[in-house]
Amino acid sequence: MGKSNSKRLIQNFFNSSLLLFSLIGCKEDFPTYASPITTPTKNLTCLNYIGLNSSDKQQLQNAFGIENNSSCTYRVNFTRYDVGKCDNPVIKSIGGDFNGYIRVEVKKGFKCYYKVQSDFKHDAVAALNRVLTKIKIDVNQEK
Repeated sequence: MGKSNSKRLIQNFFNSSLLLFSLIGCKEDFPTYASPITTPTKNLTCLNYIGLNSSDKQQLQNAFGIENNSSCTYRVNFTRYDVGKCDNPVIKSIGGDFNGYIRVEVKKGFKCYYKVQSDFKHDAVAALNRVLTKIKIDVNQEK
């Protein structure tokens, strides 16, 4: 009985360790890509958060530290793209390392003054948090 208990204990430990390592490996750790801010944010006295739902608008206002001004010429574009909605058969057949991306751009006319993006596999919320964190870092470096 002593050998079977120790064998079971070792097997339980091995199974628990395997489960723990597999869960640790599931964390999404995609990089956040950002273009340099070509117009320093201290010169951006206003931003127009066009067409965003109230939650996204509030989160972006907090990240940039600039309230919405509907008459401002600098507009914030927010893109939440899910590859699963893509109808291209080539993309669907080969899959990919990510399922989508979150992108935020500050534009005036057609010129982009700032862009930040992060890909995601299954966790769009984590990608949004990475993007918001990067915006806060970049904006604070400019001030």
